[in-house]
This record gives sequence, structure tokens and C-alpha cells, in this order.
Amino acid sequence: MGRDDAIAGLRGALNRLARLATGIVLLFDAPAAAAQQPSADPAPGAIEPCAPIPIVARPDAPATAPGAPPAMRRPRDFPNLCRYRDDNAAILRAGRHAKVVFLGDSITEFWQSAQPDLFDDKVVDRGISGQTTPQMLLRFYADVVALHPRVVHIMAGTNDIAGNTGPMTDDQIFDNIRAMLDIAAVNHIRVVLGSITPATANSRNRPPARILALNARLRELARQRGAIFVDYYTPLSDGRNNIRAAFTHDGLHPNRDGYAVMRPLTERALAQALR
Repeated sequence: MGRDDAIAGLRGALNRLARLATGIVLLFDAPAAAAQQPSADPAPGAIEPCAPIPIVARPDAPATAPGAPPAMRRPRDFPNLCRYRDDNAAILRAGRHAKVVFLGDSITEFWQSAQPDLFDDKVVDRGISGQTTPQMLLRFYADVVALHPRVVHIMAGTNDIAGNTGPMTDDQIFDNIRAMLDIAAVNHIRVVLGSITPATANSRNRPPARILALNARLRELARQRGAIFVDYYTPLSDGRNNIRAAFTHDGLHPNRDGYAVMRPLTERALAQALR
């Protein structure tokens, strides 16, 4: 087997694993979702994983008012694949490809509100508040690879340290980010890897020592993989391993001034990746 064949085989294997993981997550509520499908569904037995599902009331629950709509819930969707599903479909229907995808948590999601001119039809924001690296890894195919970008900007890890989806070791966080770089590489997507940003020392269980240790490992990972590492930590820090008070309103998220500090670093890295 030649080198090109081996690379093609690896690319296919990683993409199949990513799609399989996506399918498994969306099928968590398959029986309930299938039972609620309307008869006009385009394919018999088709599952609409993002459709709300009526909540079945307990026998002792208070009666609802006559004519009131049934209470609804969303299917379980651990990686929140439904969040950007329609936006992604619209891009693909229009025959467009994203040039850059920003993947991350609330710091990425809120960036678009703080600096909307950074984003457009070709530079898309796929941040989701509160997310951790296992969630981002599960949606990496749907929210990044499927849009055929040239570059992905990844910034993740702060919510893992805080335990948003359960306790995570530094090795687990690192491995999830490394897996995202693997999937990007076999799909010829350049990676801009952002550091974890500083928080206040007592901000929601985010010890500075863990942030600094992970950032050192991420910098080395970027060097080994040919990715571009962006150090957001240093310019946002007050020199005592806290986020500078002028750059945040809550001790965690950058405010407009914080994003203004980050932006030129980002734009320089993206320009380098797009060469």
C-alpha cells in the first residue's frame, strides 16, 4: 500500500468514526422520537432527532387547561448537534463552503456578539456556551468538516477544568483536542489552536496551575502537528494568573475590550493559516 492510499484509508476511518459517533448520540432518544413522528413523514420510520417530544404527564400531575398545547422537551443531545444543524444545512444548500470555522464554548459563542464584523458567510461561529471537549469532538464532523473550511479555530478546555460535564483529567482534555486535530488533518483543514484564557483565581473551579499546564501542552501539540498556536492567556492576564479586571465583567468571559485584545492575534494567525 502506498503512502497516498494509507492516508486516504486513515481519512476515511476517522470520518466514519466521527459520523458513527454523531449517529449514536442522535439515536439516544430514537424510540421516543420515532413514536412521535407525524404520519406525513417523508420516509417511513424516519427519525427527526431535533424535533421536540411531548412530555407524558404522570397520572397524579395537575390537569392542563383545555386546549393548552402539550408540554414539550428536546431529545437528549449531549453534543448539541441540533444547535447549528439548520445553519449548516443552509450553507450547504446554497453551495457555499465556509472559509473559517470557529469551534469552542461560550468564549467563542459570545465573540460574534462582541465583534460581529469578524464573522460573515465565510467565517462562521460554532461556539456553544458551557461546552466541553468531548461535546466539541462529537460535533466536529457536523459543525466543521461538513462545511469544508480551509481553517478551523479551536479554543476549548476551560469548561472541562471546571467539570461542566463531569470530572476530566488533563490527559483526557488533551486527548480530545488532539483527536480534533487528527480529524482536521485528514480532511486537509489547517488548525489555529487557541490557548485557554485566564480566569479569576476562584472562578468556578478553574485553577490557574491547570490552565497553564494545559496551555504548555497545547503549544507543544501545535508545534508537533504544524498547527498555529495563539497565546490568548498572556495578553489577557494581569500578571498574577488572573484575567485582567478591565477585560472581563464576570471573571471568566472576555468583554468587548478583552475581545479587542484577542482579535489582532486571531487575525494574524488566520492570515498565516490561509496562505
